[in-house]
Amino acid sequence: MLFSDDFSTWEQRFQELIREEKPGAKWTLHLDKNIVPDGAALGWRQQQQTVVGRFQCSRCYRSWTSAQVKIVCHMFQDAGKTQGRVLMRIFGQRCQKCFGSQFESPEFSTESIERMLNNLVNYILQRYYGHRKIASILNASLDEKVLLDGPHDTLNCEACSLHPHGRCAVAQRVRPPRSPSPSPSPSPKSHSSSPSRSHPPLLQTEITGFRNRPFQEVREPGEAASPLLVILSVAALALIGFFIR
Repeated sequence: MLFSDDFSTWEQRFQELIREEKPGAKWTLHLDKNIVPDGAALGWRQQQQTVVGRFQCSRCYRSWTSAQVKIVCHMFQDAGKTQGRVLMRIFGQRCQKCFGSQFESPEFSTESIERMLNNLVNYILQRYYGHRKIASILNASLDEKVLLDGPHDTLNCEACSLHPHGRCAVAQRVRPPRSPSPSPSPSPKSHSSSPSRSHPPLLQTEITGFRNRPFQEVREPGEAASPLLVILSVAALALIGFFIR
């Protein structure tokens, strides 16, 4: 059913859930199309939910189901702590197929409404009375769990269009950040990976150093007398030739 068709049943069920846990408390629930996400007045608290709803375009009559229906509640407790007020706004969505389409109001199943009100009462009991959380009345169906994994269409979400940062912050499911992968440490270069031309400069240096060294002749013992023997031999041959004549 459309939430605006008979909202009095919502308020009645909401008050019943409050009185089940706090019999003396009296809280009221009203729709207010003027509240915006993250815009609660001073002294007020804000509770946000994302639920499953169904929409139908008033132009092309296309219908779609969304698990990203945004609901914002602003609440205030009176000084006596026996009374409180809750202002609720349920945001619409636009058709993705029609250009310039209006924001349509969602329809909810009875189970979705019950779960939504139960979550709201839990929030009030914890924040204002320090009450332990009451057990959930209904769990999400399998179809709703599957829908929750779908992407959020921020361009056609009414809550996103009114949020100061351009994206609603209503029950955003933030993925845990990935731990940064350790950067692989550079493996030590093997000798085979070194350029082959790295060796010639070393050899060239050795050769250059070798060439720059002064030449040192190594002589065997007795080698220094060789020239004298040659001279004596020549002189002896000359004398022999002189006497033979």
